[in-house]
Amino acid sequence: MGSGSGQHALHFTEALPELRWQPTEHPDGLTALAANLAAVGRATILPPLALDLVAGPWPLGPFDAVYAANVMHIVSVPLGEALLRGAATVLGEGGALLLYGPYRFGGAFTTESNAEFDQWLKARDPESGVRDFEAVVATARVSGLVLEDNLAMPSNNQLLCFRRKASA
Repeated sequence: MGSGSGQHALHFTEALPELRWQPTEHPDGLTALAANLAAVGRATILPPLALDLVAGPWPLGPFDAVYAANVMHIVSVPLGEALLRGAATVLGEGGALLLYGPYRFGGAFTTESNAEFDQWLKARDPESGVRDFEAVVATARVSGLVLEDNLAMPSNNQLLCFRRKASA
């Protein structure tokens, strides 16, 4: 989701050739994404699909995983919540939602650079900003996703790993 230029699809399918990747992007960026991926022509990357977090619809699942890098802090809080809810609906039982980006913990930034980044984001778009880890986890839980891991990543980022709960 939020595939941008397609760099993550290209990286992961090169590193993991058995992986099939379904890129999605907001309709406004779909043409550029499709052109970038077509230039490489990797058979394990499916043609990109439009995904608007406001209007939907989400691609038909079930999927083993949904990966969103640098999305939560770019979109508004309601759109981030829509991402969590939507991902939960398309993941198969036990499927993973992987969210990469910066987060605040207990309302505090982990580094001064993340605080500065938050200010830069909000100056660009007041609806964006570094999100609170606890709020993301709470919304995910309500959506049927359980936090499995929180991994420190380069450049003061985190990889939040959620799993879709088994149906009762």
